Amino acid sequence: MGLNVQPGEDGPERVTITLTITTNGELMAYINQPPDLRTMFADLDSRLRKLETAVRFTAPNVDFSTNTPTNPRIGDQFYDTDAELMKYWNGTQWVEIADNNLSPTIISVNPVLKTTNNNITYTGTPVTVEGERVGKMLTAYAEILGTTVTNWGTGQIYFTLPGGFPTFAHDVVAPGYITDNGNTYTIFGLLAQGSSNMYLWSPTSNGGSDIVDHNSPTVLDATSKLILNGVAIIA
Repeated sequence: MGLNVQPGEDGPERVTITLTITTNGELMAYINQPPDLRTMFADLDSRLRKLETAVRFTAPNVDFSTNTPTNPRIGDQFYDTDAELMKYWNGTQWVEIADNNLSPTIISVNPVLKTTNNNITYTGTPVTVEGERVGKMLTAYAEILGTTVTNWGTGQIYFTLPGGFPTFAHDVVAPGYITDNGNTYTIFGLLAQGSSNMYLWSPTSNGGSDIVDHNSPTVLDATSKLILNGVAIIA
């Protein structure tokens, strides 16, 4: 290393430093080696992960009552401004996504009321089933009103769910009761796995069960109301 000092014409002295490095080649070998790709990719991955957490996805707003999306792809998501719910396309239908503050739309159907002897008569739709689906779970409420039943017939009472109603992964047991002339009687409905028929039963004093018919556990008439509530896992 050399040091050269020269006086300046109108200012301070000018200092020149000369540095000479002697190496045996090892330093140049280190400088010229290719970059460590593993370090580069690790750094890139770290940067992408930070970017990923900063990205926000907002589903398009669509009024399904007037402008339901056409030709959707599986997984497409929209916010239905009419129902105020998120929905996604599962390849067959639009499925509502549950919200902690908003419940899914309540589905209402009118099953067919029957007896095993096929001799019950009525007008209108005495059976109403309302259900809410959240994922694979369905919560349902069933009501049978005697106001439109002209003859309760004979044999066990049951009702048949309409086509298109979800099928269930297991047997479904729905507890309930009958109100009749101010009295209340315990009953339950049983729907076997894969079936669409829910048969009505009433518990007996010996721990067993008996069928619900026109006169058991009480004599049914126009004032009778049968209520069932249940939760089931959809197949």
